Order: sequence, then C-alpha cells, then structure tokens
Amino acid sequence: MKKLLYILLVALFASCVKVNDTPVAEEDAALVSLLNELDQFPSTGNRVKRYRLYSQISAEYEKKNLTELQKHYQKLMLSEAEAITSDNKISGYKLMAEALQQLATAHMVEGQLDSALTEAHQAYQLAPRDTMDFRAQTLLLLAQIHLMAENGDSVEHYTAEAKRIYPKVEQTDLYRMTNAYGLELQSKNKELMAILPTYISKCGIHGQAELTRLLMYHHQDAGRWQEALDDALNLMDITDSIARTESSENLARIHALQHERQMEFQRAERKTEQARLYAIIIVILLLLLAASFAGLFYRRKARIAHANELEAMRLSEAAQTNENLVREENIKLQSLYYVHLYAIILPILNAHRGKSGHINLEESSWELIEKNTDMVLPGFTTRLRKQHPTLTTEDVRFCCLLMMRVPNALLADVYGIASASVAVRKQRMKKKLDCDIQNQTIEQYLNQYII
Repeated sequence: MKKLLYILLVALFASCVKVNDTPVAEEDAALVSLLNELDQFPSTGNRVKRYRLYSQISAEYEKKNLTELQKHYQKLMLSEAEAITSDNKISGYKLMAEALQQLATAHMVEGQLDSALTEAHQAYQLAPRDTMDFRAQTLLLLAQIHLMAENGDSVEHYTAEAKRIYPKVEQTDLYRMTNAYGLELQSKNKELMAILPTYISKCGIHGQAELTRLLMYHHQDAGRWQEALDDALNLMDITDSIARTESSENLARIHALQHERQMEFQRAERKTEQARLYAIIIVILLLLLAASFAGLFYRRKARIAHANELEAMRLSEAAQTNENLVREENIKLQSLYYVHLYAIILPILNAHRGKSGHINLEESSWELIEKNTDMVLPGFTTRLRKQHPTLTTEDVRFCCLLMMRVPNALLADVYGIASASVAVRKQRMKKKLDCDIQNQTIEQYLNQYII
C-alpha cells in the first residue's frame, strides 16, 4: 500500500509543477511546431532561447509519458546551461539548477533514486540564494525522494528546511502531501491525525482524495469503524467528482482528436498521391544504382574472401609449425628433466638394493615413482590407463620407469631378471599396448602421452 501511495504522490508532484489540460491533438501540433522551430534555429543563435526550446519540447514529451525523450532534452538543457555559464555565471547556474531539478524528477518517477538524489542536491547547491521558491521546491523534491526510499528522518528534515527558508511553501498541496506521508512513514500517528483534517480542507481535489484515503486507513487500523465509513463515503464523493472532471476533459480531447484525424486523413490522401509518384521514381533509380553497384560489391567481396582464406591458411600453417616446435622443445626439456630426476632417484633405488643385488621397492616407493611421473608429465598415467584399460598397475609403473630413462641393467635389478630379459619385457609391453609401433621404440611411443 505504501508503494502505491508513493506512486500517487509522484503523480501529484508532476501535477503541482505543471497542470496539463490541453487536448491531445493540440499537444501533437505544439510538439511538431517546437521541433520544426528547433530544426530551423541557427547554430549560433541565442543560447537562452535554445534552452527554452529544449525545455518546452521536454515538457511536451512529459505530457506523452515518453520518458527517454523527455530526459534526452533535459540533458540538452543542462549542456546548454553549462555553456551559458561561461558568459554569465549567475544566469547559467540558475538554468543548470532548473535542468537538474527536472532530471531529478524524471529519475524519481522511474525509481532511479540514487541519480535523482544526486541531481536534486546539485540543483539546490547551484540555485541562486534569492530564488527561495525554487530552493524550497527542490527541498521538497529531496524529501519526496527520501520518502520513496522510506527514510523518514530525512523527509522530516527537508520538509522543515523548505518551510524555514520559504514559509509560503506550507500552503502548497505538495508540502502537505509530503509532510503527511513523512509523518505516516515515521509512525507519528498522533501528529498526523492532528493535521489531516486541516490539510484535507485546504488541499485541491486530488490532494483531498489521497489524504482522505490516508485518514480512512488510519481510522480503520485504530478500529474507528464509523469514522472510517465516513471517510470512505467522502472519498467516494471526491473520486466521483474527479471522474466527472476527467470524463469531461477526455470527451473534449476525443472531439478534438476526431476532428484532427479527419483533417489529417484528407491531408494524407493528397500526400499519398505525391509520395506514390516520387516512390516510383526513386525505386527505379535505386534499382539502377543497385544493379550497377551489386556487381562491383560482390566481385570485391569475393577478392577479399579469397585473400582472407589465403591468410587464414598461412596463419594456420604457421600456428601448426609453432605448435610442433613448442612440442619438440617441451619433449627435450622433459627428457632433460628426467635425466636429472633419474640422477636423484638412483640413490633411492640403490638404497633398496639387497645383498644379492636385487632392488626391493616398497609400495610407497612405487607410488612415489607414479606421483613424480605425473608431476613432471601432468596426467601421463591417467591418459595411459584411459587409452589402454587392460594395463595393470605393474605395467603402468614399468612405463613410468621407461619414461625416466632407467637403463636396462637397473631395470633388471628392479624386476630381478637378466639384462637380456628386459628387452623381451619391452617387446611384450609393445604387444600389450596393441598398437603398430614396430618402427619406433616403446619410449618414443610413450612420448605421445606427454602434453
């Protein structure tokens, strides 16, 4: 319910700033006239006049609820005011404050409260000290932004400050609405109930509706059912009056729009005949131009595509060459690393050598060999097992020793076999790998599992 009341409060702010009862057709005509005037306005023309044009166009778009276009021209107002400041600081600051206040209002309506708060503060700081009415309105705008953000203390501060610097602001519906909702937000029900009857009697018809609704809710919450019923009946009378007024205004707009539509239809028929003739001529010219340029375009496109294809092939070949060079270099570095790794592991292997010369490795030593292999050649054993799932743990560890470049004599001591039998074991391993590796050594084959 609070959010709904805040939205209605924002609508009231817009209505307090500028009341719109112009028929729709007249709005369109006014906007077209202003845009035409802006198009014909000289680039070196009076900046203040251009600022006013932007302001009027922004107001027209505000009537149509075209927020993005409204903000676009408000930003142009701000830019123009900044340029005016270089010639006349006082006048420029006043116009900048006005543009910032309008931008802040637009951002508040859209719910962009941080932007609205920043712009409203800037507007208040730039406003000349003698514009008390404007400064009070800006303070009320800040209060409304904090009201939407549900910052009750800030609402109270800014409404009080607005009343202090410009006492007449207390007689406006905007002040009454903001103050009432601020008290409601702070749960100051006693103070709120004390001022609501006076505010309702002095507000305009829209303000009366909102404050009567607020009064009704408070009577209802307090269990004062008779007072709430009276409030509801009063609210019904007020809303009926608003509906009759809006109905009358809408009927006038409909009549004006119907007349404008009829006139526009007649003008459109005349323009359509002219446009049809011009369109035929333009289409013929475009077809001729398209036919002449299409051939040139596609020939040029084909040449570019061919050149790009050749360049892509060249880059691909270069990348493949570089990849091969990097791979070879990595293999060399890894081989060199294993030479050093072998030199480190050799004493460990010898430490497990028995009196017979046989090397008895414990399970922890085999796990260390696998771990070191995967550390230097990341994922080597994983890829080997994935490619050859029939390999046993002993087979994988044998491959790890081969990748470490352990000589046959040392392998014979590890497995307790003759040196000649190591070559036989390698041949068996080649067959077990089930690959055609007859033209290369098993070590060369295993290198493919190195990243």
